[in-house]
Formats: sequence, C-alpha cells, structure tokens
Amino acid sequence: MGGGRRTVTDPQTVTIVAHATPAGRAALALVRLSGPDSAAIAARIFARARGAPLVDGRPMLGTLLDRGGAPIDQAVLTLHRAPHTVTGEDVAEITLHGSPVIVRETLAACVLAGARPAAPGEFTLRALRAGKIDLAQAEAVRDLVEAATVEQARIAARQLGGEVSAAIAPLAEGIFELLADVEAGLDFSDGEEALALAGAEVAGRAERLAAQIDALAGASEPARRVREGARVVLLGPTNSGKSSIFNKLIGYGRVIVTPEPGTTRDLIEEQLVLEGLPIVLVDAAGVGEPGGQAEAEGMRRALAAAESAHLVLEVYDLSRPERPVGPPGAHRLRVGTHADLPPAGPPAQGTVAVSPLTGEGMTALRAVIAEQLHAPGARPLESVALATERHLAAALEARDALVAAAGQARAGEGAELLAIDLRRAVHALREILGEVGPEALLERIFARFCIGK
Repeated sequence: MGGGRRTVTDPQTVTIVAHATPAGRAALALVRLSGPDSAAIAARIFARARGAPLVDGRPMLGTLLDRGGAPIDQAVLTLHRAPHTVTGEDVAEITLHGSPVIVRETLAACVLAGARPAAPGEFTLRALRAGKIDLAQAEAVRDLVEAATVEQARIAARQLGGEVSAAIAPLAEGIFELLADVEAGLDFSDGEEALALAGAEVAGRAERLAAQIDALAGASEPARRVREGARVVLLGPTNSGKSSIFNKLIGYGRVIVTPEPGTTRDLIEEQLVLEGLPIVLVDAAGVGEPGGQAEAEGMRRALAAAESAHLVLEVYDLSRPERPVGPPGAHRLRVGTHADLPPAGPPAQGTVAVSPLTGEGMTALRAVIAEQLHAPGARPLESVALATERHLAAALEARDALVAAAGQARAGEGAELLAIDLRRAVHALREILGEVGPEALLERIFARFCIGK
C-alpha cells in the first residue's frame, strides 16, 4: 500500500482507507476511513446507509457490499465527524467479520468508491497535522503497538499522555525567553548598552537550563533501558558454572552443561524479562589460557561482548582458590557458584553466592541484577521524557548549544553569536515535539509505522 514520501506530501483532501487490525483470520476486523469523503464512501458500500442517515457516533448494523454491489457480509458502521475525531477529519469505522477475503474485498470496494490506500502511519500523521497530538505522542502510538512487555507499554502510554511535552515545552520556552532577551539587546544603541543583559546573567541562565536537561536525561535513563532492553554477559573461567547460571536464569536447559572444560565456545543468547526489564542474557566462552584457535576465538568474543554489555556477571567457583581480579564496578557483578560445596576461602567482596544445583541464592541474584539495571519492578521509573534515542539526541544537542552560549557570554562575545547557539537549542527541543524540523524527519519516523495506524 505504498509508503515513504506519499505519507508526508499528499494533501489531506484525500480520503484514505486501511485495515486497522492484524492480518489473518479473526472473529472481527476493523476497516477505517479518514478524510472528507468518509461518509459518502461508506454509504456507497453499506446497504442500510443508502436509505438511512448516518448519525455521528451511533453504530449502525447493515449489509456490506462488494465491488459489484452484491452483499458480502453483515457489518457495523460508525461515523465520527470532524473535528472531534482522532485525525481531526471525518472518520468511518467498519467492523466486519475477520475473513481475509472479506477484508480485502471491503478495501477494494472503498478504493473503487474513491478512497486511497493509506500509507504506513498516515492516520497518526493526520492526527499530528491536525494538532491532535505532537510528534512525541505520535511516536508513542508506534511504541505502544510494538511493546513487548507491560513496562514498555506503560512507558508508551505515559508518552502518549503528554509526559514528553510537559517536560520539554517549559525548557524550550525558557530558552526562547532567554533568546528574546538577548535579541532585545541587539536593538539597543551604544549609549543604551546598560539596558542589555550582562554576560554573566546570560551565562548563568543558560547553564541552569543546560543542567535541567542533564537532570532530565539522567532521570529518563532507566526508561530508555526498559524501552531498549539490557544486555547481560556471563564472564569467567571455564567450568566456573556460567552455563548453569544461564540455564537457571532463563528457566530451562538451553546450554549443555558437562564437567568437560570449554563446552561453550561461542556466544549463546536468550531473552528474558526481569522485573519488567527486557534482557538479552549472553553465555560466553570461558576465559583463561586457550587450548587452541577455537578457544582463543571464543575468549576474544567473550571479552568483546563484555565490553559492550550493560552488566557483566563475573562468575567464579567458590570451591576453587581462584578469585576475580579487580574491584567490582557499577557495570560488573561478582557471582560465586557452587555455594553448596565447601568454600576454598572467603568470597571476594560484593559476591552474590549461588548454587544453580540447589537454587540457593538465585532469587537474590535476580534481585541484584534488577537493582543494578534499574528495572522498573525494582525501582519505579521517575521520568520517560527522554526515553527514546531521538529525543535524547535532540535534548543533548540543545544542552551543548546552551553550554556553548554560556561560554561565549562569559567570554564577552557579541549577542549575535549567543543568539545563534540559543536558536539552535530552541530548535532542537522543538524538533522533539514536531513543531519544527524537515519533512525528511517525518518521513523517516512514520515509515516505521504499520499500515492502519
């Protein structure tokens, strides 16, 4: 049904149609029309609508007609009139039986009657154009549809409810006010320079706004983690019990466990959800003295995976004299295995002792992992305002522009240079909400939507 540029450039005088429920057989399906001819097109394919007026918001039972005018289904038609609709246009929704054949024929009949197949995200884009939602809320619609966990859905729902706008709009307004004050100084003559803002005052205001953006980015980091998921790597010597922990955490025997060293030679990944946080758990080859090229390559991959992980579980055997080297860090957690056996010595500082064989310590390990990764079940999410990479990148661009403006103000640079940086900061924040920005940005965002949203 097309995509890309048509979504952005077509005028909204065209009525669009799409299947708004998942493809495949189902008890019911929904076909949605949006545009000025929605009611007229619906009337052409809906038998009862020809003889009775459509009443806004009142479902009507009738006979659905195919392209040749023959009855094809009993359906329910509901008409919603502009501007009080999700797209700001007339919207007609047809609830019909979920046979793929009936759905395809209904779409074809709508197109024959004057509608155009909708492009991905076009209904949501029209809602954006009509001012029903901002761009951050439009992206939240997509995220809500694609949510794989309850917590991801909650984040998207908070964004759809306007939390991003509520956090970003005051910051953008504060920068704009500072910009207005700086630009007002440009109008003063040399004899009235005292009326212009002092450089220290401009710098102070810019720095405070930059600090607010930094604080918001930090508060939103756990939400970004939930939205994108976390990567946890098990790292340690061969036969230290990594694979046993891996199997216990995911809940089944995914990895072969034997007394023979070097069973795992490549990266093995599985997904799980821990306290609402999606996690990719990685079992890696044992590290130590390689016994051959295959083991050496496995070690290289293990260390590379650990470098990019959000959390590394440094696994070692409590019943052996070896201990992990170096202090535990924010992204590293020591895990001692074989807690059911006599220990070879006191555990290293910060160790979580477990026994995958008996289950001892596994509940505590899950709790510590959740706490380390700021899982929402372990620590409530403070903010979701900058939970997406696009929003964070734009906010940090605004922060950098404010820092640059503050530096120039303290250096005594002219108001013209300060105004350039402040305009860049305002533009970056307003781009989050879709108030400014190139059409290419909208094309890129809405191309990722499913058809029917």
